[in-house]
Amino acid sequence: MIGQQTIDQIYSAARIDEVVGEFVKLKRSGSGFQGLCPFHNEKTPSFRVTPSLNIYKCFGCGKGGTVVDFIMEHEKFTYPEALRYLANRYHIEIEEDQSNKEELSEQVQIREGLYAALEFARKFFIQKLFENEDENKGLNYFRDRGLNGLSIDEFALGYAPAGWRNFTDHALKNGFTPDVLTRAGLIKRKPEASETSTEPEDYYDAYRDRVIFPIHGVHGKVLGFGGRQLEKNDKSPKYINSPENEVYHKSQVLYGLYQARHELRKRDDCFLVEGYMDVVMLHQSGIRNAVATSGTALTANQVKLIRRFTDNVTLLYDGDNAGLKAALRGLDLLLEEGLNAHVVVFPDGEDPDSYCRKLGGQGLDDFITSNKKDIILFMAELLLEEHGTSPNGIAQTADHIVQTLNRIQDPIKRNAYIRLAAETLHVDEELLFDRARKAAGRNLRTKSLEASRQQVGILLPKVEKDPKKVKEEGDKELQLLVSLMKYGVEPMTDEVDVATYVFSELHNDKYVFENNFVGQVIQEAFEYFRELGKLDLQFFLKHKDLGKMVADALAQQYELSPKWSSQFEINVKTDRENYREEIKANLYYLKLYKVDEVLRKNELDLKQAKIEEDIMRMQRKHSRLLELRSAIAHHIGNVVLR
Repeated sequence: MIGQQTIDQIYSAARIDEVVGEFVKLKRSGSGFQGLCPFHNEKTPSFRVTPSLNIYKCFGCGKGGTVVDFIMEHEKFTYPEALRYLANRYHIEIEEDQSNKEELSEQVQIREGLYAALEFARKFFIQKLFENEDENKGLNYFRDRGLNGLSIDEFALGYAPAGWRNFTDHALKNGFTPDVLTRAGLIKRKPEASETSTEPEDYYDAYRDRVIFPIHGVHGKVLGFGGRQLEKNDKSPKYINSPENEVYHKSQVLYGLYQARHELRKRDDCFLVEGYMDVVMLHQSGIRNAVATSGTALTANQVKLIRRFTDNVTLLYDGDNAGLKAALRGLDLLLEEGLNAHVVVFPDGEDPDSYCRKLGGQGLDDFITSNKKDIILFMAELLLEEHGTSPNGIAQTADHIVQTLNRIQDPIKRNAYIRLAAETLHVDEELLFDRARKAAGRNLRTKSLEASRQQVGILLPKVEKDPKKVKEEGDKELQLLVSLMKYGVEPMTDEVDVATYVFSELHNDKYVFENNFVGQVIQEAFEYFRELGKLDLQFFLKHKDLGKMVADALAQQYELSPKWSSQFEINVKTDRENYREEIKANLYYLKLYKVDEVLRKNELDLKQAKIEEDIMRMQRKHSRLLELRSAIAHHIGNVVLR
């Protein structure tokens, strides 16, 4: 973990106008800057950067946050990745927590050694690709496949020459150890050699006479390689790939994602293909939102990786039986993650690479648009072909489909798909809903009846709380948090500041938050306040989950002109002039909600009570609660009708 002291240093050093200015053309506007939003297409600038608060806010699409949030959103980094990016940008040494510093130090050394070896190998393979250009087998292969020099450079394609120790000797002479090189999958040890041997003759190249496809991580570092044989050899596989190690986990990597990452967000769709050449050819032809699973089955980690950039996936697969089955591979994972999936199947004998060369980039793009099918409809058609349209075949197809649809978490989307599937299968939708309920029940026998029903979108009513009241209460809690954020150090009375007043009121009322997130943040804010004796804006600016909220609360799209007051005698009270009344009103509302909750519970108990003494006690309690409710409502200007 990155230590808090380092995090504080990063936030202090990183200037948001400098960081954002590397990605967005900014112009000075008042006390801040403005420019065209990088997160949505616009012609009139609505994106504003405020250096004094170190925040950004787009008043068009609503995105906003701190300098760390900007890097997370723009580069699709995780929170730690964004911190490390900024630390590198401002030459800040990362200090890990002492509890795991020694262990992390060893891990970092291993990872850095692997990265260095892989980068060294990348340069070696590129160099070998351009030796004896006219006779170079690797370069001729890429040219024969239709690739130009720009594509070869962009994807850092290379060639591993024939021979047993070309790379091995070169790497060992340059100071790399056999341990690092074997761990990286670049060389192999002879079976008869000792595990501790450092003799060059005991090792040989892992890649020989193959074209090389470097596999980049999302940040551009080389994680591994894929090598394709140039001459058919039944004794060796067509492709060999780097082994799993400390930096390369194939289930967490998508080939071409580094090159496609910006286009994925811009086009809001991910074209998922199978092979390296599919990706490179599509990018060369202008279809730059293509990535590949590199022949492996789609994994949950890869789906999560895609979702960092877009919620839409289009599967592009060969038209043969293997391609059709591959198109359905990973479908459950896509649906579970809430992605919108479509599929395009190519004619027999064609794949994205070959069809792109045949139609050209625009022609292929048009073909994809015209032939894109919703994955559930595609699945239904495919299963009907397999099982037939007899009553038994339709029943088998329906069972298969509802098992898949029950993986969709969103009940509205799930129900819509069930209706769509019913229409496609020409069956009564109520029958399909019933089949889905039964399938969910079979899958969830160990869960409650309510959980089983939720799996097919039927929510049992919650009688104990009014959903509208729950939302209202959550909104007021959120408003209170925003008030703490904006005015925590401001005076509430002559004796106490806002934070002291709010925390005291919440403590006296033993208030339990309806919104768990707000409750957690306010608890963290209280601990910060207790340690430092104040609750300043820095707590909120440096909180990893509050960037957008801070920007929403503090960013201003317009400022009132001073002439309103001086020239036109129009006086408008600002939020800052009203904050005390707003905070008091919010606290009274929260008290009112809790009293209403106790009232509802007491009413239910009263209806069920049978002993006269209990009835009298509950009636007295009810009267006191009504009086309390009237008093609170009076404070916030409400008329109580009971």
